[in-house]
Amino acid sequence: MSTLTAHGSFTFSSNTCLPRVYATEGEAVGARPFHTASQQRRLDAIEALLPLPGRYREANWNGEGAAPIPESAIQEARTFLQKLPATFPLPEVTPEPDGYLGLEWYANKWLLYVVSFNGKGALSCSGLMGPDRIYGTRYMDEGIPAEILDNITKVLR
Repeated sequence: MSTLTAHGSFTFSSNTCLPRVYATEGEAVGARPFHTASQQRRLDAIEALLPLPGRYREANWNGEGAAPIPESAIQEARTFLQKLPATFPLPEVTPEPDGYLGLEWYANKWLLYVVSFNGKGALSCSGLMGPDRIYGTRYMDEGIPAEILDNITKVLR
C-alpha cells in the first residue's frame, strides 16, 4: 500500500481512495469519499435525474389513483445508478402509477428495457427485444445482475 500525505491534512491511500482527515498529526478523525472529476460528473448527473417533484410522493398524483413513490424506491434507484458501469448512458426516470420508480433505456418501440424499484429490494425488469418480451424480478445483492446489464447492452447496440 502506498500512502501520500499532502499538507498534513489528507492521506490518500492507493487501495481505498478515501482521504483521511487528521485533527492533529497522526490522529484520524474520519474519512470522506474522493472522486476523480469524471466520477464526480457522473454522480452529479445521477443526482440531477432523481429529484422527483413532490406531487409524485402523494397518492393519486396522476389523477387516476396512482400510488405515491416512496423515498426508499428513489434511494434504490440511486444505488443502482451508482453501481452502473460508467460506460452505460444514464436512463430516463419514469414514475409509475403502481408506486414504482422506473429507469428506462429506449432505442425504439421494439427495443427498450425498464428496471423498476419499489423500495423493498426487488428489481422489477421488463422489456421488448424485437418480437421477444422479457420480464422478471431480480435482486441486487453485491451488484447489478449480469442479466440486467446484458439486456441494457442489447438496447444500446
